[in-house]
Amino acid sequence: MKKILIIEDNTEMRENITEILQLSGYHVFAAADGVLGVQAAREHKPDLILCDIMMPNLDGFGVLKILNHDELLKNTPLVFLTAKAEKEDFRKGMNLGAEDYLIKPFEDSDLLQVVENKLHKYENLSKSRASKILTGLIHFEEFVNLKQVQDLITHCETKEFGKKSKIWMLHENINNIYYIEKGMAKEVIETVGGKELILDFYRAPCFMGLYHLFQTKYKSTTEIIEPSYIKSISKKLIEDIILKENLLTSYQHHFAERSQDYVQRLAINSFGNVREKVAYHLYNLSKSFQESAIHLGREDLASYCGIAKETLIRTLTEFKEEKLIQLNSEGIIILQSQKLISFFL
Repeated sequence: MKKILIIEDNTEMRENITEILQLSGYHVFAAADGVLGVQAAREHKPDLILCDIMMPNLDGFGVLKILNHDELLKNTPLVFLTAKAEKEDFRKGMNLGAEDYLIKPFEDSDLLQVVENKLHKYENLSKSRASKILTGLIHFEEFVNLKQVQDLITHCETKEFGKKSKIWMLHENINNIYYIEKGMAKEVIETVGGKELILDFYRAPCFMGLYHLFQTKYKSTTEIIEPSYIKSISKKLIEDIILKENLLTSYQHHFAERSQDYVQRLAINSFGNVREKVAYHLYNLSKSFQESAIHLGREDLASYCGIAKETLIRTLTEFKEEKLIQLNSEGIIILQSQKLISFFL
């Protein structure tokens, strides 16, 4: 059964659409506003999303922007449901990547036709190529789960590294790729005046520095920030799997998007005010830390945000007083993620 998510704040409309789609054989999930809709999308991974535009807490445009930045959901087709037919709304939605519009009120047959057409289109898009791998649509979470990769991880020796240990250094030859089983590391580059800019945090379990594949020398330094257990895996063996499994296009696609993420961070750091910078980076970190508190030293967090430590501390205090975050011994807990998003969207 195809999974469809309905994000609609009008209870009667939401229930009617749910009933129509369920009677037509679809597995339907429903959410009453944009915030709940994003949560439901991440939980259920729908094949199609029907989303109202005018909603409390987070409107349809905000939902689409958030989904566009989610690796697992950005290719999910979204159809807007709207009672407004102004050209400006159409243009804005399509520019953001909406698949189509349904103008309320609509006939049952129109709803079913749009749903069927969009599902059929995306199913054919997948079938029109040898596999999702060749389209570059595979997510690298799937790459890590390949049996060949898991076998490599299983059979490589684990070593323990203490805090401040260096895993690789700038300009070192790249012979290995590293898998962190437990602990956390940071990847950094040195900027003007010897200041450190953190490119990424690696929180176990995950690969570190996969984008250094098919290169000869590291362009950064990686340092352990809490005691860690790490496996060293031959770079050539990883590259051989990528080539053998026709994953090169996927690899290029994935890390081109990573580069775009860096560009967005650079734009925020260059042109955003302090609150925008801190809100943006806290939100990004909350996705990797998931349900856990963001447990990082203030020096590292300031470096990641591209601001001075004192400025970071002052801004975190402001966010705490505004009840956007909670600060305790475990770290930083996000209380109002949508409010943080509103600072930089």
